[in-house]
Amino acid sequence: MAGKKEEEKKKPQHLDDFLKGLETEHSTSLDEAFKARDDFVKEENQNHLYVNVFVPGQDALYNTLVSELDKAFEKKDDKKIEKQEERDKVKKAVGKALKKYFEKVQPSISKTIDDMKMDDDEQYEFLTSMYDQHTGGGTQFGQQHGIKSIKASIDNLLEKKKTIGHIKKDIYDSKVKQLGGAMALLGEKYINHHFGRYHHTTIAAYLKPKLEKAGVEIKDKLEYATLSTGKLLDLRDKMIEKKLEEHEYITKKKEEDKK
Repeated sequence: MAGKKEEEKKKPQHLDDFLKGLETEHSTSLDEAFKARDDFVKEENQNHLYVNVFVPGQDALYNTLVSELDKAFEKKDDKKIEKQEERDKVKKAVGKALKKYFEKVQPSISKTIDDMKMDDDEQYEFLTSMYDQHTGGGTQFGQQHGIKSIKASIDNLLEKKKTIGHIKKDIYDSKVKQLGGAMALLGEKYINHHFGRYHHTTIAAYLKPKLEKAGVEIKDKLEYATLSTGKLLDLRDKMIEKKLEEHEYITKKKEEDKK
């Protein structure tokens, strides 16, 4: 029982815990790097981050936004935002909502607001920027995965004089993709931490005998040798899951060649 409680304590309660752990978590070999990644992508670990770190943040963001907008606009969801004073109230509500999000997900970001004594406008600009970096919104990554910039979305709704209801709906509808983007970017940070010092050709050479042992033959050596680290990790995942009947045009099972 004590061992189980100790293991639970080790699980990060927020991203500051997670990032602090990386300060002392270093791989001295590719074997260790792959072991660390295998542990990171385990379903129970991913579920913990999703359910206990990111979901509470998204819930706090949306619930706080609704509460603040309802107070500022007397629960009138059909109220159009037309005046500058009304735009300021919306931005203030968004800023408070994002602060609550980061209090759950990464408290050091919210603490910066207090440490720097930011006013409402500064808080809005700072937190929308931090949230977009955090989720990938407005970046090339975000465009590829349909993740919108929260700042661009809010500014666009205000410019078009949309209603309070539109703002609530937009934030609610974006929750799942924003969460997915944050999870994916955290994964990229973790991968880079453990694999960043290895050239992708070194990783390709490391995996080659393991692929061959699994009954896989490299069809295009040049293409294989120039694969990115991410694609090599994907290749290894499919090898482990025994799904390597065909991986793009790079590998195939030797058994198929013999037929």
